[in-house]
Amino acid sequence: MSDTTAEALLLDPSVGRRNIDQAQWANLVTLLADAARDDLAVAVRTFVSAGSSAVIGVFDEDFLWASLVVSVDQAGVPESLSTIDGSVAEAAGEMAKAAGEAVKWVQAHYGPCSLGLFVDKKHAEALVRAPDKAAAVRTASAAGGLVLSPVPPSLAIALA
Repeated sequence: MSDTTAEALLLDPSVGRRNIDQAQWANLVTLLADAARDDLAVAVRTFVSAGSSAVIGVFDEDFLWASLVVSVDQAGVPESLSTIDGSVAEAAGEMAKAAGEAVKWVQAHYGPCSLGLFVDKKHAEALVRAPDKAAAVRTASAAGGLVLSPVPPSLAIALA
């Protein structure tokens, strides 16, 4: 398994990985290949509450193409990485429905979920490359290519 995701999070490659769907992980590695080295790490530190998880889902049509679940400890340090369970991804369907199911799954398996970001592949690729992440998120939202739920207050403020 590639350490690209761990590198993008500025993590030691030994951070726990569980429930990894190999196809989703491979797609995530491909997506993050163009990411600035610390963008994802900064986002986790800024927007994921201590003692909670964040879930990111990237959709290609109504298919979950890639996902990432990052759980952080009480100090806000990432302690595990995962992907959304394949059965949840397959059963979910369109993005808004899938987002709700994914957040429920994260809460059932990892505890509180403080951030859910679901985006179509085209906008995810643009977000990874964008120097202004907030503008890229607003563009995805305006185009109907984004579901953001739950939204931490710090992210709501950043996007206002």
